[in-house]
Amino acid sequence: MASTAHPSCKALILKVASRCNLNCTYCYMYNLGDNSYKNQPKLMNDATIDAIIDEVKQHCTKHNIPQFEFIFHGGEPLLASPVFYEIFVHKAIKKLSPQIKPIFNLQTNGVLLTEKWCEILGQLKISIGVSIDGPQKDNDSTRVDHQGKGSYERIIRGLKIAQNSKKLLYPPGILSVINVLSDPVQNYQHLKALNVQFVDFLLPDCTHQKLPPLKKIDNKPYADWLIKVFDLWYFDQHPKPTIRIFTQLIRLMIGYDEGFEYFGHQKNEFLVIETDGSIEITGAFKICGDSFTKKNLNINQNSIDEALKNDFYHQYYAGHQNLCQECQSCPIVEVCGGGFIAHRYSENNGFDNPSVYCLDLKYLIKHIQNVVYESLPSKLKKTLQLRPIKDRDLVRKIAI
Repeated sequence: MASTAHPSCKALILKVASRCNLNCTYCYMYNLGDNSYKNQPKLMNDATIDAIIDEVKQHCTKHNIPQFEFIFHGGEPLLASPVFYEIFVHKAIKKLSPQIKPIFNLQTNGVLLTEKWCEILGQLKISIGVSIDGPQKDNDSTRVDHQGKGSYERIIRGLKIAQNSKKLLYPPGILSVINVLSDPVQNYQHLKALNVQFVDFLLPDCTHQKLPPLKKIDNKPYADWLIKVFDLWYFDQHPKPTIRIFTQLIRLMIGYDEGFEYFGHQKNEFLVIETDGSIEITGAFKICGDSFTKKNLNINQNSIDEALKNDFYHQYYAGHQNLCQECQSCPIVEVCGGGFIAHRYSENNGFDNPSVYCLDLKYLIKHIQNVVYESLPSKLKKTLQLRPIKDRDLVRKIAI
């Protein structure tokens, strides 16, 4: 499928701090083979802030983009000072409004959250998400600090402060990397006990050379784990959080593709800016090799359009269109879109492979579609053109 001749960007992930106060074992930034962060300044400076905002204005004006999202990330973004955020937000509003509406989000590990931080973020209308990986024993098996100590109690303290704050724009959501060694039932019960409204489960980042825990190409432990959570969540008649991976897949099944780098067929319309101004694609590509994301493009010298014309960036932008032969002939490709492009990487074929999680995605999508199918009225099934998926539809050899 051919991609558009004029790619655009609608969001920037801003790595405002290239260091972190935690040392999560699965982190693509520090612990999966990429050491490029060591050559970057610890924090983003004012000149780079100015270059980002100026370039966003030019890009949005050129492509008639009325709304643009800034996602503050790291490392740990709260290692930057409150003054950094005040300067950034005020400059962005002054430069972009009213023609372009800036939206601000921040993803934190929660350890440094205080009531004062919540007050500042609320005043600046910066929405926040907090990262936590399940109950204490599961979270603390991977989300540790630089002394190897678990972070759960500190994360929970920060999360509760944010949940109880009257200053924040919205209650914080949760981002959780799946620990397939954990109990999925306990994990779901834990999320409900935290009283959060939104949860985003992430598959551990990996390549065909660097497989995640318990994963082989011909097994599906992540599907098995997620299916157990899905059944609890879908049939739960009590108040429950929105779980993005499930709602996204259900919407895709009924023909609504809202765009997400994991699934669907929308373009991947965002880029990463590192602390030194380097323009990169999503940080998960760091798992592919040391300095893999470094392509000698920098927001202080290059435009967003220049970056998007680069073959490497364009490959990510059209990641759900440029699929290997097996994906193109797969019966669920309209839903999964080949999965996340970084998870397709191998040293032999580059990204011209099915996802490491191909079998997991097949069986997860099969299960969700069949459960949803059985719960719908006959007339609606016909309107949506849904049908049950059989095991024989999914059995295809995966060769890498």
